[in-house]
Amino acid sequence: MVGSDGIKALLRENRRVLYFLLRFVGAFGVLSISYALWLDRFGDNPDPFSWLVGKHLNLLFGGRLELTPIPYHAAIDVSYEHSSAVSLFEGCNGIAVMILFFAFVFAFKGRWVNLLWFVPAGFVVIHLFNLARLALLINLAHDSSPLFHFMHKYLFSLIIYAVVFGLWVIWVKWARGSVSGEQEYKDKHVSETK
Repeated sequence: MVGSDGIKALLRENRRVLYFLLRFVGAFGVLSISYALWLDRFGDNPDPFSWLVGKHLNLLFGGRLELTPIPYHAAIDVSYEHSSAVSLFEGCNGIAVMILFFAFVFAFKGRWVNLLWFVPAGFVVIHLFNLARLALLINLAHDSSPLFHFMHKYLFSLIIYAVVFGLWVIWVKWARGSVSGEQEYKDKHVSETK
């Protein structure tokens, strides 16, 4: 059995990991709950960000998509060439993925000024990949491809999460470099002043 001194030593030894986990879970929890509460405000109507995603898709398709709210569902019917292709709802708009991305970046120590530009840049990358994913799904649905379910459920989900993972790797390498570089500068500056 581990005594209280052992637990204290274990906590001290792993305080950075615990700090990271607390920040991650806290940010993810607060943002996810806030997002759910925001969605509840719209009831059975699609949320504004899903409409924005639909409008961006329509731009990609040169205005050939028809976006129609689905009665009694918080979803948008996306029709392509007068044929229903997909339903767009909050799970498709990318916000949940953006929340996951933000929670990790926020939890990992880095300079705030870097966070302030990296997070919006990451959101844009995630949004663009999500639009590409949805555009491909619309084409697959329009062509009645037997690959639609596999691509939607597995491959495209894997790709979007791989993009997020890639952004995390960039953040970790870059943030660690900027933080350790600052620390090296401080250590060198302090040793020179002694």
